[in-house]
Amino acid sequence: MTRPPAGKRDFTLLWASQTFSEFAYSTSLLALPLIVLTVTGSPSQAGFIGFVDAATMVLAGLPAGAVADRYDRRTVMLWCQAGLVLVFVGVAVALWAGAASLGVLAAFAVANGALTAVLFTTASAMVPSLVPEEELSGAVAANAARTYAGQLLGTSAGGFLQSMRNSLPFALGAVAHTVGLVVLLFLRPQPSVPRQKPRGKPGQELVEGIRWIAGQPFLRLGLLYATVANFAYGTVYFIVIASAKQSGMDSGLIGLMAALLGVGGLLGALVSPKLLRVLTGSRPVFLVLWLFGVLTFGIALLPGRFTPGVLLGVAAFAAPTASAYFTTHQLLLTPDSHRGRVMSVAQVSGSSAAAAPLVGGVAYDLAGRAPSLLACATVLVGIALSAVLSPVMRNPPRAAARDDEERGKAPEPSSAAQA
Repeated sequence: MTRPPAGKRDFTLLWASQTFSEFAYSTSLLALPLIVLTVTGSPSQAGFIGFVDAATMVLAGLPAGAVADRYDRRTVMLWCQAGLVLVFVGVAVALWAGAASLGVLAAFAVANGALTAVLFTTASAMVPSLVPEEELSGAVAANAARTYAGQLLGTSAGGFLQSMRNSLPFALGAVAHTVGLVVLLFLRPQPSVPRQKPRGKPGQELVEGIRWIAGQPFLRLGLLYATVANFAYGTVYFIVIASAKQSGMDSGLIGLMAALLGVGGLLGALVSPKLLRVLTGSRPVFLVLWLFGVLTFGIALLPGRFTPGVLLGVAAFAAPTASAYFTTHQLLLTPDSHRGRVMSVAQVSGSSAAAAPLVGGVAYDLAGRAPSLLACATVLVGIALSAVLSPVMRNPPRAAARDDEERGKAPEPSSAAQA
């Protein structure tokens, strides 16, 4: 696995704590819809639960950035971890007692999505203060490896444990969040960075952050492509899982198939630093968009029970390189006073698959597997072509905002913005 930068104690602690959180979230992300599918047999109702979780992450994601910029980030994360421990324990007990209705599961999805959104956004905003600028891309790559490792282990555990008893994935998730909380306690309080005093209410600060992004064409367009791609691929993922369950595949095997995505992402994170030296400019973004589109056609048309998992894993292999490239640019272009809000917008784009389970479930019910997947593939190929033709994406700005900030100057607009 790509390891945290050597000698960076606080970053390593943050990285380890977030690894356990990623594991717990991935466990619940697979287990929840599988439980609903098992009980109701309805892809639409399973999609609704996935929609509630992801929609909450979107709705909580933007204000999460204002919270990360206004309050001490370590304290915010500690409270989020403690809340997640209680939420996971509560739903595990309800499932064990047989008292977890669809409403209870939806309430869990809301709490889980909101607390996770704040936790992940705040942690992302803290990273540049824990590592030197020259090691930031390595830290971003390490975070990508952490995400896919959590996804790999979490989805495997979620499917396997759910096939044994519905409450077990959430009991394990509670343990993981507890460990993450304890690790986070050893993270030293960070020295306060000079920031502008909060102006007005958090809602006004949020609008200010969105306006700042709107003035950065590269970030704005890149986040738009990420939003559309995440939505389309989230729909593909749900259709693959739902169709496998409907065909009679065991939940444990579904978890194993879903884990192939984590394997591909983890391997991609391992080699992403080397790929970034070869794929210059915005080529990592172009590559992942084209791969997503072409491989979705393969998922729709090629036979084999595990073929979708293998192709999802191939697509995930390219994703960490594109993510590391864009996230590093995003962090370096953004002053610390705005980082929480900018990262929250990025988190929202990453959670843009909010409606994907709902759309995927309805599309699968109405049109079937192949037509729904072919429609997603067409959308993905369309945005890949648009990105390649875009002058803004072909000419990324110089990522030097952090240097300007440290000299006490406001970051200069990017060349694309000046044009």
